[in-house]
Amino acid sequence: MIRICNLSKSYQKDSAALCDINLSIGKGEFVFVTGPSGAGKSTLLRMLFCGEKPNRGQILINGRNITR
Repeated sequence: MIRICNLSKSYQKDSAALCDINLSIGKGEFVFVTGPSGAGKSTLLRMLFCGEKPNRGQILINGRNITR
């Protein structure tokens, strides 16, 4: 189970790449992330794979917080 709770990321003070994202993905579920260029798709995936830290919120994988 993956839970994303109130996840936000900004690279510049006035520009949010992601703002208050909430998502739950259960075992066996498939998820597609779509959107226009600059919508935050790559940022979200980098945070899921620990390549970046969010400014706010957390990502839980099987109950373990990976955003610390």
